[in-house]
Amino acid sequence: MPRLWISMLKWSKRWLLLVLAFLLSGFAWVTYDQAYNFINHPKEVRELGSKTPEDVGLSVGEVVITNPQGMHLYGYYSPSKNGAYVMLQHGFKSDRSYLLEEAKILQDAGYGVLVTSVRAHDKNDGQVITFGVREMQDLQAWYEYLAAQGAAPGKVGILGNSMGAAMVIEYASRNNDIAAVVSVSGFSSLQDTINVSVEYFTGLPAFPFAPAIATWAQWLLGMEVAQVDATKAAAKLCQTPILVMQGGADTVVSVASGQWIYDAACGTKELWFDEDVGHTKFDRDRPQEYARRVTQFFAQHLL
Repeated sequence: MPRLWISMLKWSKRWLLLVLAFLLSGFAWVTYDQAYNFINHPKEVRELGSKTPEDVGLSVGEVVITNPQGMHLYGYYSPSKNGAYVMLQHGFKSDRSYLLEEAKILQDAGYGVLVTSVRAHDKNDGQVITFGVREMQDLQAWYEYLAAQGAAPGKVGILGNSMGAAMVIEYASRNNDIAAVVSVSGFSSLQDTINVSVEYFTGLPAFPFAPAIATWAQWLLGMEVAQVDATKAAAKLCQTPILVMQGGADTVVSVASGQWIYDAACGTKELWFDEDVGHTKFDRDRPQEYARRVTQFFAQHLL
């Protein structure tokens, strides 16, 4: 009998190890697949917004530029009536159509507008999203386009939503010719918001999936999560004013992100926190105050 029990115990251990190996393999595959889908955004799976400039009364022309890698990038442009310009950048897996109302507000106030888009988004070339690391080259290409249209240094502001907000903060920290920044629902850093964002975009619980997905994403991209940090960039904006907007009902990025970005900024800064506003919903939920704050901020620092 003891031999039988010993034999059964050995087989039980083997089966347990097999089950554990199966579960770990499944976990590894699921998290790898989620990471791959998270950072890859090929044209055939993109769901572009249906709203057009005409739908909101925005008078712009479509422009196409080429980034340093030869990728074609699409944007909307209109000239300035007051000598100042604003670049507007969308967020993660979004497109230009989500910033048309914001562009209309600025155009009505006399600003030239350039609604930009980056690689792996909109109708653009590219497939891989690097959360701003390589997209800085795209924003630089757009700035050079705007400068070629006559935009003068110190007369250009930049506004971004969500990931676009984190990107424009980073870009402004590298380009001293950007005279003002508006961040709407931007994440303070990829590390700070990864639990919230992974849960929102994948539907999986943050633990234990977020750390594993982040690890796979880093491996696939050949970069570190720590490279994407808007607070470090904001700390360099000592000569560039920034307006930070953050909603308390945000389920896409950490609600504390806005406060962290604001605290990190070392120059002129404003924080608009509204506990009832969701992710990038200031223009929808607080339209009049949004228009007033944005136009006054840019007027103060660009005109």
